[in-house]
Amino acid sequence: NLGAIIIDEEHEATYKQDSNPRYHAREVALLRAQFHQAVLVLGSATPSLETRARAGKGVYEFLQLTQRANPLARIPEVEVIDFRDYIGQQESGTYTPKLLEAIAERLQRKEQVVLMLNRRGYSSFVMCRECGQVDTCPNCDISLTLHMDTKTMDCHYCNYHKAIPTVCPNCQSRSIRYYGTGTQKAYDELQEIFPEARILRMDVDTTRKKGSHEALLDQFGQGQADILLGTQMIAKGLDFPEVTLVGVVIADFALKLPDFRAGERAYDLLEQVAGRAGRGDRPGEVIIQTYLPEDPVIRAVAEHDRSIFTDYDLDQRRDALYPPFVRLVNILVWSASRDDAQDYIGRIAKLLKRRWHAAAPDFLRAGSAVPQVLGPASCVIERAKDRYRFHLLVKSPVGYHVSDDIDACLKEAGSVRGVSVSVDVDAYDLM
Repeated sequence: NLGAIIIDEEHEATYKQDSNPRYHAREVALLRAQFHQAVLVLGSATPSLETRARAGKGVYEFLQLTQRANPLARIPEVEVIDFRDYIGQQESGTYTPKLLEAIAERLQRKEQVVLMLNRRGYSSFVMCRECGQVDTCPNCDISLTLHMDTKTMDCHYCNYHKAIPTVCPNCQSRSIRYYGTGTQKAYDELQEIFPEARILRMDVDTTRKKGSHEALLDQFGQGQADILLGTQMIAKGLDFPEVTLVGVVIADFALKLPDFRAGERAYDLLEQVAGRAGRGDRPGEVIIQTYLPEDPVIRAVAEHDRSIFTDYDLDQRRDALYPPFVRLVNILVWSASRDDAQDYIGRIAKLLKRRWHAAAPDFLRAGSAVPQVLGPASCVIERAKDRYRFHLLVKSPVGYHVSDDIDACLKEAGSVRGVSVSVDVDAYDLM
């Protein structure tokens, strides 16, 4: 006797299953609600653009909450700090003087601080200053991340790890330097600047043990720590009335990823973490450090006006034909043999293009656009876990059942030993 389904934080990409069957929990919930004639409630402070588009067309009813649960809680003020103004002028490479001053004020007033840096580890990569060699994973086309607590270089894709190098493997120079900042390095800097502060670090590395996530949050909630520093896992769902300052250490990591949803994800994350400030009786403040203060995402968060970002992003998606204006399918092929993977994805692309070229008159007579094939191309990270990866994107008109066409072409292409293929309809991960 199902009466209601509630999906909280409906914008979250984790509702999209990334292994077979690649369903979206939101779409399954919609089908179940229709089948049982039940109510479906999609809740979010930052609804996805697809959901907002459906609400705009009247497919969903749009209900807006105009105030916080605590009527005394006010929307926090947001200050954007341009990192470029402080290049070469600050002792800390991670924190600007303004953010440090704001943290010091909160410590003096016995209030709590939340700091977000969405990158774990100590440094993003290690490079030789003599020859420019970057220490990379032997199984994946990405640099290894330095972790000082374990004294290892780790790959965050395949879990490969090795000791921190002291000599360059390419030129045998000892001019090894660490570049970039992760939560571990930011934590060490913070302890050095505020030795009296009680600081908690919360990321994948500190929450591996069962129950450690809850233990850290309980510790912070009970006032046993002054500062909570963490990755995106601290951005949502936390309700600590004593938190009056939220600092975004570096806001730019997610902004320029090669993914049409990068801006939306960055906006959601920044807006969610900003909402952790001032949830009690005292006013909150948010400080965002960035090299891109004029980016629409940053301006939208700073001015508490989502339309600054959504209007810009929707225009971009409309011009380039991306969801919610089309359905997007990502066909991914991978193999230990680069040539086999590339040949197979090329074969699929040719079959799809031939099929839709032949059917173009039928689409036009029906007043519908013809599905487009983009690619094939190598993935952003071409080699992962010692497998070469290529993909192509299909842009299909909304309402057209494109899966049947893709299924027919895959059967025609046949199978190749050692080559795997996955089809992700309404894809979220394009990396």
